[in-house]
Amino acid sequence: MSNDSAEISSILPILQNLMECLLSPNNEIRTQAEKTLNTEWSIAQPNSLLLGLAYVMNESSDPNHRGFASVLLRRVSLKEDFNSTNSEDIPDATVWVRAKEDTRAQVKALLLSALDRETDSSSRNKICDTVSDIFNFDDSWPELLSTLFAISSSANPSHRESAYRIFCGCPQLLIDQNPQSIRDAFIGAFQDSDSSVRLAALKAGVQVLMAFDEKHKPKLDSMVHQMLSVLEPLVLANDEQSLVECLSSLSELAEVYPKSFRPILVNILEFGSQIGSNVNLLDATRQVAIEVLVTLAEAAPGICRKQPQFCEKLIPIILNMMTEIEDDEDWYTVDTLDEDDNEDNAVFGEQAIDRLACSLGGKQLLPVAFQHIPNMLSAQEWQKRHAALMAISAIGEGSFKIMKNELENILNIVCPYIRDPHPRIRYAACNTIGQLSTDFSPTVQEKFHSIVLQSLIPAMDDVSNPRVQAHAAAAMVNFSEEARKKTIEPYLDTLFERLMKLLTSEKRYVQEQAITTIATVADSAQELFRKHYSAIVPQLLNVLENASEKEYRLLRGKAIECASFIALAVGYDVFKPDATKFIDLLIKTQSLVVDDDDPQISYLLAAWARLCKVMGHDFIPYLPVVMPPLLKSASLQPDFAILDSEEDASLKYSSEDGWEFANISGQQIGIRTSVLEEKCTAVEMLICYSRELGAGFEPYAKSVLDLILPMLKFYFHEGVKFASTAALSPILESMKSSISLEAANSAPGAPSTKSAEFVATWSKVCDILLKSISNEMDDPSFISQLFSSFADCVEVAGEGCLTNSQLQEFITVVNRILLANMKQIEERHKQFSSGDSADEEEVRIIGEDEVAESEAMDSISKAIRLVMKTNTHTFINMFDQLIPTLVMFANPALNSSANRDNDSYALQWFICVFDDFVEITGPSSWTYSQYFLSTMIQSLDLSNRPDVRQAAAFGIGICAQFGGPVYSNAVAQALPSIAQMIASKDSKAEENIYATENAISALVKIMTYNSSSLPNIEDALVLMFSGLPVLYDEDEAHVVYSYLNQVLEENNVFSSVLQKFSQQQSLSDNVYLSTKSATMNPAQLEYILSVPNGLGLLHLVNVLVDVLVAEILEADLCTKLAGSLHRLLQNCPDETKAALWMSIGNEKQQSLQLLGYA
Repeated sequence: MSNDSAEISSILPILQNLMECLLSPNNEIRTQAEKTLNTEWSIAQPNSLLLGLAYVMNESSDPNHRGFASVLLRRVSLKEDFNSTNSEDIPDATVWVRAKEDTRAQVKALLLSALDRETDSSSRNKICDTVSDIFNFDDSWPELLSTLFAISSSANPSHRESAYRIFCGCPQLLIDQNPQSIRDAFIGAFQDSDSSVRLAALKAGVQVLMAFDEKHKPKLDSMVHQMLSVLEPLVLANDEQSLVECLSSLSELAEVYPKSFRPILVNILEFGSQIGSNVNLLDATRQVAIEVLVTLAEAAPGICRKQPQFCEKLIPIILNMMTEIEDDEDWYTVDTLDEDDNEDNAVFGEQAIDRLACSLGGKQLLPVAFQHIPNMLSAQEWQKRHAALMAISAIGEGSFKIMKNELENILNIVCPYIRDPHPRIRYAACNTIGQLSTDFSPTVQEKFHSIVLQSLIPAMDDVSNPRVQAHAAAAMVNFSEEARKKTIEPYLDTLFERLMKLLTSEKRYVQEQAITTIATVADSAQELFRKHYSAIVPQLLNVLENASEKEYRLLRGKAIECASFIALAVGYDVFKPDATKFIDLLIKTQSLVVDDDDPQISYLLAAWARLCKVMGHDFIPYLPVVMPPLLKSASLQPDFAILDSEEDASLKYSSEDGWEFANISGQQIGIRTSVLEEKCTAVEMLICYSRELGAGFEPYAKSVLDLILPMLKFYFHEGVKFASTAALSPILESMKSSISLEAANSAPGAPSTKSAEFVATWSKVCDILLKSISNEMDDPSFISQLFSSFADCVEVAGEGCLTNSQLQEFITVVNRILLANMKQIEERHKQFSSGDSADEEEVRIIGEDEVAESEAMDSISKAIRLVMKTNTHTFINMFDQLIPTLVMFANPALNSSANRDNDSYALQWFICVFDDFVEITGPSSWTYSQYFLSTMIQSLDLSNRPDVRQAAAFGIGICAQFGGPVYSNAVAQALPSIAQMIASKDSKAEENIYATENAISALVKIMTYNSSSLPNIEDALVLMFSGLPVLYDEDEAHVVYSYLNQVLEENNVFSSVLQKFSQQQSLSDNVYLSTKSATMNPAQLEYILSVPNGLGLLHLVNVLVDVLVAEILEADLCTKLAGSLHRLLQNCPDETKAALWMSIGNEKQQSLQLLGYA
């Protein structure tokens, strides 16, 4: 040790001098010092570096040096990237790993020594952070726990604080300890005489609670109640900084382990309310107190709903915070619109009430909110009116179910405020109308367009308040995004005139917003916008030609967006004369982009994709221009930053630049998300090009695949991962289209080089997808995307696309996932059947898990279907491997809950798989009928869930259509249940409609393909006719109405059906008369019923009108059905014709006329 000490003594002056240079304010000196640290110390002599820093931390007389040595020790110990230009010089591991074991032991001992000796609080805290980080990296440190136990009961409060600070940084130290002992120790620490110890103990207690597993967490729950005792003294001492730190920790606990707050909900609600309503406290203090409660509501809404005072206490405080807004003169005169400060109480309040509405729902929140909102709306103070309007705007999404029924009243309350004397209120009214247009689309657009647009359009004339003008135009974007062109059409000319006026505003942000709104309106109006094309597009091109200064980049980007949207709306024939000029301007703009943060980049990426859609194959010559920057964007890698917990990230890493930080193990880990958004957009554009251009994209297909295949493991951004997966099938399709094109242009029998390349590429993609599926078992949403993409790729690759080994791998991975999901299903069923009632929060979480799992299973069944379809013979040979697992999903015990809502998706999924199996393998499927047929028939019973009955009814139709005569008896056995589904009094209820329509379609397929199983086909026709209309399941609608059209052409047959229907059906059972009788003229109704087959005629006319107006069938079939309707009416007396016409109502009469059928 003496030799080591001598060596360390000799290097300490050098090291200390280096530390001085690292702290130098001179950038050049500091940069050189960092290089020296990396190359001459971290890489060349890691042992000396670590020991030297540990000695400085113990021996230096300057507390600043000791603290910096601790920070430096932590940084260099765990560093991997040494910024060396020579890759051969970069070591493969951290400094800590490369140091000798003896060195690491000495450093650990010196750290504990420094912890004992340090008297400066700042330096001691840095030592604690270093101890925590090193332990988290290297937990072979048995002396640490015993040391911490010892100092946690030391007479020195600094020692006690240090112990809990380290427990906070590495809570896993306590995982294997007795929970009772831990709880008692922490409760004692919460009562410590020193406030710093209490604060450190609270933070550590939160981390320990979160670190423990679910089984042991409840044993520590009582700690949470005692944590409240730490808070009160902080309030009395006016120590707001410490109070904020404690409440922030509790907010983190509320998010991760909300159940621990159940026993103290009343207490924490009372405390949080007192702090939140105390206007004498700092904004940050009040906000974090409310944040704890809002986070708790999001994490455990069930717990909070059961506390009747929760909303009653919290909502008034939040509404009051929303009134804390200054009438700042800058608001009116500003030239650029920056994001509002998220720390303002008003903005915080808006976000809080929005989150509460989404978590607790309108049933809880609305009654309390509307105890206050009406009075606020009528208040003299504009701030209260502003807060009330913004509150209505914020709560709409979460209160959708209740507010949708009061939407007209709400709009009638809000819209008049667009004429309020105060411009801030007019602005808020625009904001609320826009948000309601989004949250309640398309209802607002279809039913209340008049009141909305008659408010927003005049608001654009508020020339003395440009921000109101811009916000009215922004609200029009919300409205137009979900508006159909027939809704926009009556207002289009007036709206366009106002927007063109806004382009002359002196405020650039008004011009920018006007351009965005024009783009959205054009997108909704489609070809109706052609008449305005010549008025706007030259102006947009003029902007691109002349607005070249840097401050106009956003304006140019919006002009690019607008022009491309208009091109898409009006069509290539109108746009073509300007296409070359516009593209030249885009190319020029793209060539001038030099800054990575240039906003034009994202607009260019999207605009090129829209032009591709507009121009089709005429766009192919421009790919060499478009693809290089697109591939550059798709290749972007995330930017990372690692900071100490004490550093202010906002100084160097602005949130406006896309930086987001999270606290992990005592450090701030940052990632620049804006880069990832650009990357994701680029991949989505690649999907567009490959899909739209087909064979024209093939020259880029292989290089693009090489780029995106590794992105299936891009864990930094889900969107990138999902988009990369979705891109595979259209890229493969482009390659396959190129093969077809090559074959068409080659001599017969000529060899195809592209065909061999496609086979090799597909094989590579297939193997990567199967491996990815195997590696992503714990992520249901991504599993869903992977299987869906795999299925699409298999469909592209075509018949015989899987080798035996690939098919075996597919079967194996499917089996693994099915078994894992079955385990989850059984655990959920056991929980519901145990008699132990799950609380509302547990039910919600279980429901969310099951939905994600169910969506993944749908993609699995899609993949099974496509594999079966393209590799039928080899798949059937391996199908027996899946049977034992598949039949587990038909287990009756999993589908027999007293509450059918608790049944799993298992049975419905099982039936769907065998529906596909019968459809693809036909009569050969009979060999396996023992596994599914009786289950399918039994599942038609009305006691089953609607989705189960829908799958079973579809399956019976498939058996009739594809199964052949061997299925005749089974089909006949199913008929009574099919009839019961169609005739049930609740057959048209919202939850049953798809099951009913599939039952009607199944009956049609039986009549068409397996009529021998029917005792009387005419009775079956009457049953089918009584079940009409079919309007929701478009696939089955085609089947049903194609058959109805055939029957209508056979007059004798259908006349008999009308007669039987009129005789058998009662007025109250008829879907049309049960609702029409109140509006039809009683005399006309009586007349219709007196006409021969009158009830049948009325039903048929309404059925045909409904399906024509619904626009769900292809044009040719609609024309035929419309012809049948005309012939039917022509053969009727005028009085009968008039009565039938009246029966369909004014709205449908107008729709028929617009569609050209009347």
